[in-house]
Amino acid sequence: MAVSAEDHLYELERAQTIVEYVLGVVVPALLALMLFSYVLLPDLFQPVFVAALVVAVLVIWPAKRMHDLHYLCWSRNTVPLKLVTSTFGMIYISTVSVFSVSMISVYEGLSPEKPLTFGIVLALLVVLIAVLAYNSRYKERLLSTEKRFFRRDSMHIANLVLEYLDRKGEHFTRFPGNKGLRVIITSNKLGIRVIPLGTVSSEVIVENVDLGNVDMFSSIKEMLKARS
Repeated sequence: MAVSAEDHLYELERAQTIVEYVLGVVVPALLALMLFSYVLLPDLFQPVFVAALVVAVLVIWPAKRMHDLHYLCWSRNTVPLKLVTSTFGMIYISTVSVFSVSMISVYEGLSPEKPLTFGIVLALLVVLIAVLAYNSRYKERLLSTEKRFFRRDSMHIANLVLEYLDRKGEHFTRFPGNKGLRVIITSNKLGIRVIPLGTVSSEVIVENVDLGNVDMFSSIKEMLKARS
């Protein structure tokens, strides 16, 4: 039984969700446990450290699977947004953990480096503000962007796109660049970018996909599927 693009997309979204939760919940939770064990239960520090390393290694598999699935289907460019969500979790858990451990250290009669603790918390808050600004600025744009990888060099894919637009009589603006291609179709503001991935692969990103240009987007997808 042939596997459809919808099946590949479902598997891709599942892999993205796994990476999102591991980075946003599991890894920072293990790091927090390491902090608490270092102060309260030193014997547990090494096993928790080993567990954190194992989790970090295991997350490579769904990340690699995500990369492979991008060659098999088009998908919305939601990875940056999922990483933003993961960063929220990492910052929140890390900040609470650092603050809690510093308070426990004081209670236990230890002498934590207060300036260092304050600096860590402040740095985490600065990162949080930067992530919130990024999410606010780019969220809508990312949700209207779709992408796919192709196992052909970027020059070949770029020529296919340009030939197709010329054949259709579409007017477009081409932006200068040393590598790949970036064009915006005048009539419907659909943006197309071709980015080299190494020497034999390319990433095609289509921006500003909406109801007004979905037919054009679909035709470009069919053309690339047939000729690449």
